[in-house]
Amino acid sequence: MDLLGDIGNADQLTSAREENKVLTDKCKEQAIRIHELKMQVEELKTKNLQLEAELEIYRSEFGGATAAQEESKEALLDDDDDEAIDFVASGNGVYASEPEVTLPNIHGQSNPLCCALDQNDTLLATGSVDATLKLTFWGKALAPGDDSASGAVDEAVSVPCGAPVICCSFAQDSKSNHLLAAGCMDGHVRVVYCGSEMKPAVAKSDTDIKHRKYVKCLSWSPAEPILASASADGTVQITRVSHDGTSEPDSVSLDVVKSLHFDGAVECLCFVDARTLCCYVRDTSYLSYFDMEEDFKQTKCSLNATTVGGFDDHVSFVILQMVPSPQGKYIALATDASRHIIMEIGTERIVRNLYGVTHDSFSNPGIAWSQNGQYLYGNCQNENSLVVWDVASTDIARRIETGGHTGFIR
Repeated sequence: MDLLGDIGNADQLTSAREENKVLTDKCKEQAIRIHELKMQVEELKTKNLQLEAELEIYRSEFGGATAAQEESKEALLDDDDDEAIDFVASGNGVYASEPEVTLPNIHGQSNPLCCALDQNDTLLATGSVDATLKLTFWGKALAPGDDSASGAVDEAVSVPCGAPVICCSFAQDSKSNHLLAAGCMDGHVRVVYCGSEMKPAVAKSDTDIKHRKYVKCLSWSPAEPILASASADGTVQITRVSHDGTSEPDSVSLDVVKSLHFDGAVECLCFVDARTLCCYVRDTSYLSYFDMEEDFKQTKCSLNATTVGGFDDHVSFVILQMVPSPQGKYIALATDASRHIIMEIGTERIVRNLYGVTHDSFSNPGIAWSQNGQYLYGNCQNENSLVVWDVASTDIARRIETGGHTGFIR
């Protein structure tokens, strides 16, 4: 027997155990410290929200309002008797809450960046980093058989777009439900007409909608085939799209109605009705409404709710998506500050603030209304589930586990 060797091994084992114990104790100490820091962060967030609220009160009470501001304030106070009652009662529980279909690898190994449904909820458009737009009749995935979902993907029609597709949108008016637009990373907007045979016709290359930088978002007028596109270059282009009803490749024509130019990137826009376009420009503290029937006359509505009639030039968030409610009275705003806002369209009245998800300047918050306008859907920066808010109570009514997603939802 090698007694000295055995003693040496025993000493090494004892030493290793002691080192392991010391490291374990340090890990426990660090875990406790991390927990304490997280609590401090949450406490600071709460204090920050309180300070912002107190600051808004201070601005309201001591802002030194001008006569015009006082007049605007009085007008808003007069409207208090007509306070919207749409969100007094909680929702009726009717909203989409269960995943219906999962379409696997719809763009192969490339990630989808955007999606949209047509007016009939039958045709799905998806854009991807692979520079293609896919058109899929998703209902085919409901057919009996284990291969129905993959079969629906295999039958999808591909439309090459020349650059990654960031956003896509179907026309809203009933006569143009086959028109589809795709905004791309290279600043182009590809307009597609999908006939009954699903052979997409596209606009001539020399009539493409072009921006100098990538396209942020798209919106169609609800009354006619007029498309608004917004870009990081600070421009909005409003374009009338026409199609003669044939499937000829050159049958889509584009006519520019108006071009708008801003100092900052246009982060989002939407038509709130047939004549009014709403836009938000980065580093501004207001929404801009443009009346198309009055040569795009601009009206600014402050995002600082208590700064009535005036415009504080700073807000602590950026609006990255806006969606009008189904009834057309409210607009939902998704921000990069873990806060979503419901405003009355055309006014400075903030109706609700919705919290409970995480978003910062590196995320892509997305929102959508339920069909009855009582609930709002949203994604989360660090989860692969969807959140559903009851707008009236501002409570999270449900977290929908999508099942088909293993990564974060764009």
